Amino acid sequence: MMYAKLALRNVKRSAKDYLIYVITLILSVGLFYGFMSIASPYYNESLPVKINLEILNKAMRIAVPIVALLVIFLISYVNTYMLRRKQKEFAVQTIIGMEQRAVAFIFFMETMIMGAISIILGILLGIGLSQIVGYIVVQSFEVEWQLYLSLFPDTILFTLLFFGAIFIVMGIRNIRTVRQLKIIDMLHNSQRGNEKFTLYHQLSRWIVIAVITSIAVFGMMFALIMKVSIQPHILWQLITLVIVATLSIVTAIWFFIECRHGKSGSIPLLFLTIPCFIQGIILLILNQVFESLVRQRLAIEAYYTMPPVLAIVLLAFSILALFSNMSWILTKTIKKPSDFYYQNLFVLGQIKSKMASSAKTMGVISCILILSIVLMAWLPVNAIRASEYQKITSPFDVQVLTTYSASSLEELPKTTLDYDYITKYLNENGYPLSKAATGQLYLLQAGDIDKTVKNAPLLAISVDSYNQMRALSDLPAITLDSDEYGIAWSFDTLPETITQFNQEVSSIHAGNSTLHKKSGADYQDPTGMVLFTSRMQAVYIVPDEICNNLLMATSFYAGNTKKPLAYDFAERFDQEMWKYQFNLGVFSENQLYVRLGTLQDNEGISNALLLRLVGTYAALVLIIICFTILSVQQLTDTIEQKKRFQIISKLGVNKADCGRYIRQQMIFKFGLPVMVSLIFSIGTLLFLTLTGYEEYIVYISLNEMLAIFAVVYAAFIGILISYFVSTYYLFKKHMALS
Repeated sequence: MMYAKLALRNVKRSAKDYLIYVITLILSVGLFYGFMSIASPYYNESLPVKINLEILNKAMRIAVPIVALLVIFLISYVNTYMLRRKQKEFAVQTIIGMEQRAVAFIFFMETMIMGAISIILGILLGIGLSQIVGYIVVQSFEVEWQLYLSLFPDTILFTLLFFGAIFIVMGIRNIRTVRQLKIIDMLHNSQRGNEKFTLYHQLSRWIVIAVITSIAVFGMMFALIMKVSIQPHILWQLITLVIVATLSIVTAIWFFIECRHGKSGSIPLLFLTIPCFIQGIILLILNQVFESLVRQRLAIEAYYTMPPVLAIVLLAFSILALFSNMSWILTKTIKKPSDFYYQNLFVLGQIKSKMASSAKTMGVISCILILSIVLMAWLPVNAIRASEYQKITSPFDVQVLTTYSASSLEELPKTTLDYDYITKYLNENGYPLSKAATGQLYLLQAGDIDKTVKNAPLLAISVDSYNQMRALSDLPAITLDSDEYGIAWSFDTLPETITQFNQEVSSIHAGNSTLHKKSGADYQDPTGMVLFTSRMQAVYIVPDEICNNLLMATSFYAGNTKKPLAYDFAERFDQEMWKYQFNLGVFSENQLYVRLGTLQDNEGISNALLLRLVGTYAALVLIIICFTILSVQQLTDTIEQKKRFQIISKLGVNKADCGRYIRQQMIFKFGLPVMVSLIFSIGTLLFLTLTGYEEYIVYISLNEMLAIFAVVYAAFIGILISYFVSTYYLFKKHMALS
């Protein structure tokens, strides 16, 4: 009981020391509870509408605990800071006669008390966050949101067990650590700052990685040059990349020669940083060229993934190299004779003294912050894209279809789907059809089999079947003369593609007939997945009589029921229809598909939510980790810096000026990695937006994307401000300047 009172008294007395610790723990527990609640079986029941979240629940049960491993690292890191912070207090308690095991047990009790407070407050925060998550979920299903308050017993229990176990393990580890410490070590460790590393130690491993990466780029580009010499525009792009890669290798050798002498920076490192950065940018820019070369079979499939990976490695190295060179850059750019130098002499000295030891950490933090921001901003964009794609490809209640995957005439189907069985099954189970469409797709010529043409029609559909598809969407029928054809284009086909194709092709040969393009006969109507596949972006529309002499390639059935399919029935129908049609022996396993609106909508929304929620959760945890590390690093230095502030105070510097020095110092240490992360993340998002604009604009408007980015950056700035203010307050307290 006495130990508990002592621990409680210590917690009250050291509340300011625990501020960052508690904030971090509350945010960690709150985020964990808020997102983990989705996996609760009570969650769906608590929502104001009935939504099937089975897919989302299963995915969250896997994703959230994995991300929670980051939380374990975060808590462990902050605990290490607190242990180090209190070692002087432990030494004093031991010196005055308290047994070291008693000191260790008291600190264990402190850890448990702070853990209990953090868990309780974190769960309260998590309840609020679950409301926000619930709003996102309900909004995704396009239903009206109603405020509700619900507790999830299993989530509360899991949160208590998870974080309780963490605190118990940490507490036991703290007991062992404190009991093994010597008094002299406690006194010295509490004052010890970060170890100083030379520039060579900071970047030696990354230099090797950058060199290997540059050699890999050199080799890949040289191999391509041998194949694309007939394409001058591509050739010059690849030659430029080879030159940059060579320059990176040469400057790396220079770096090793110069920087092993313990310098804080060097011109060679700057020369190495710049080529690596340029090299990474060029690799990203040329990514579309690589994809084109792969499609032309001029390059192996490794060029799809390797260039972006190599680009990321080189860009990461350039950021780390920039930070490692920062102290040297400050020395060279801020000249001693200048007024600015003498007015900020103390602050500059503080910054330069710490850059040598913390440069690598700040560089890594910048890279993680860039990843976090991009993750939190771009995944929602992809989530909307996935959701909208699902809606566009599943406009009908029922779709049973086959896809064109034959590579020989023997693999073509000999008959159609059993359309009557589909209709009968729906009627018998209480889902009569309001409208239905059936049909086939045909090869224009037998020699067209196994072609892969992305931007041009490959198969043909009769005008009657196509009109049935249009009727399902309440669109008027189209007409064609006996010698005319039209084209049905997929929804994501760009107008430029359509115009270019019509300029190049004005007539086609279908069987023994020649058909001419009807003026304006280009259609982009909602036809689901029955007409288009990864092989083709368009389908010819030809007169009915023409199809009598063509080879059938696929078969399809689409329909709308008078009432939506229930989720349970849709699952049974999916299995039954696939088994029945496959057992007919007409279509192979990889050709036959069943697409039901109920299942597709739920799957699409669930996948979109998973991307959005898990991405946000992971990003927030990473951001909290980064800001916690920045805060802890600065608070760890307070004992050492307190002596310096005491000296300048004796020299006549007042508290207001000391406070200004602290703010300037913290603004630099927080601001530098934040500014780098903001610049690089904005550049990354701009690059992703521009390169994927044609693909994304079909599903999401530019204004929606900008709104998402604005919310992400606002949240980022909000977390930054909270940590900065807390760290500034604690720093002043430790300096006794408040």
